[in-house]
Amino acid sequence: MSEMLSKSDFDLPVPAGFAERVRRGVRRRRRLRVFAVVGCVLLGLAGISVAVWPEPRRAPVESAAPAVGEVAGFRIGYAPPGLRLDPRVSSSVHAVTENLLVNDGSEPGPGQASAVVTMRILVKANGGNSLFITVLQPLATTPRADRATVTRWLSAWSTIGMGQVGGAFAVPTGTARLMRGQTTDGPKHQVLITTADGTVIDVGGNAELTAAELTSVAAGLSRG
Repeated sequence: MSEMLSKSDFDLPVPAGFAERVRRGVRRRRRLRVFAVVGCVLLGLAGISVAVWPEPRRAPVESAAPAVGEVAGFRIGYAPPGLRLDPRVSSSVHAVTENLLVNDGSEPGPGQASAVVTMRILVKANGGNSLFITVLQPLATTPRADRATVTRWLSAWSTIGMGQVGGAFAVPTGTARLMRGQTTDGPKHQVLITTADGTVIDVGGNAELTAAELTSVAAGLSRG
């Protein structure tokens, strides 16, 4: 029995080149295992890089604040807390003479300089008038009063009894001046704006309004 199971009974003839093919197969499998290990390492490193590398920062999307309203083609972008825009709009045409807006109910006559005056009012919750924005736009001119002259007359009329505080400053619609006067209720402020095309914008109201509030309203005005 032991002779029947001797190793010599299992000796098979080996074809030429078989051993070489086996060796090549072993080397090929070793290379594949190395490539697989390297690939796994690279994938792991890539995953770590993706996890660690910060996402690019995205610029915040800024949306324009909703407009409070509009007056004569100008956007009202700010109203002091506690005030709302009255839905009514006042607009009329007035004659303009030297440093005076003729506001007696009459229509401008032939050959008179004139201006379109449009007003919006911001009121308290109880309906009391508090702040007004008046836009005075030169309309008709004369040989004696060109557009620049009409603008100057409108500015002088708007600031009667008031003095300028500090220097002029820029706002989105043009050049502004802070004005101050005295009333029976105490000091009163207003901001007067002159645009590049000669329009005059008066931001004023009750004496209780502060210079900072009026300046914020003036700075919030822009072309519609």
